[in-house]
Amino acid sequence: MSEVIRTHFFDYAEDKRLDERNVHFWRALVGHVQADGCVLPGATVLDIGCHRGGLLELVHERLRPSKLIGLEPLISARRVAAQRLARFATEIQLVGSDGWSELPDASVDLILGHEVLQYISNPSWLMAEIRRVLAPGRFAYLVLGCHTENPLWVNWKHELEELGHVVYDHSPLELMAAGSHAGLTPSVRPLRDTGWVFHDPSVCGPFTYPSVGALLKHQFRHKLLFRFENRE
Repeated sequence: MSEVIRTHFFDYAEDKRLDERNVHFWRALVGHVQADGCVLPGATVLDIGCHRGGLLELVHERLRPSKLIGLEPLISARRVAAQRLARFATEIQLVGSDGWSELPDASVDLILGHEVLQYISNPSWLMAEIRRVLAPGRFAYLVLGCHTENPLWVNWKHELEELGHVVYDHSPLELMAAGSHAGLTPSVRPLRDTGWVFHDPSVCGPFTYPSVGALLKHQFRHKLLFRFENRE
């Protein structure tokens, strides 16, 4: 996930719609964190691939952290995130793809990531960095639907590549093994297993669905939430 100098992740309009579509997934993600009761107010939270800062904004609202860290290779997205989060009294740190080197060992209480692992060429390296910066007894929660067990990924990968993105094939078991080898304890569940599915098929863009059945299977079966615990 190298530093990227481009105007938008997709295009301006699609970037704005991306926030609107993802908010339902972000709420589910933060809901699982709250249900697990593993983060207290005043925590330091890192979002890997924070894009325009939408998930960090929700984290500030729900978890009341003392520090928010966003790691984002897209320069323009970091600028939007900085403007979006500037109104908060919380300490904000936004860094590029080389920002891992700026994070001290055991300095983060919670790590989040939503649909970013498909842009990582070496999951073992990422898990090692997560293990390094994550405080003992703390957790990383990573969401991924763009993986090789999801039949939709074949088409989505092609769509992303046509837009100029470099993406990689990863299986869920491969990612869990990478976490284990780094010294983390992995677990997994569907991100969502009930509730309404929001989707507007009239809106053109990436991540299309051939049927409602495929849409439901993606959201309730293939969109996974991985949890990695640093037990030391």
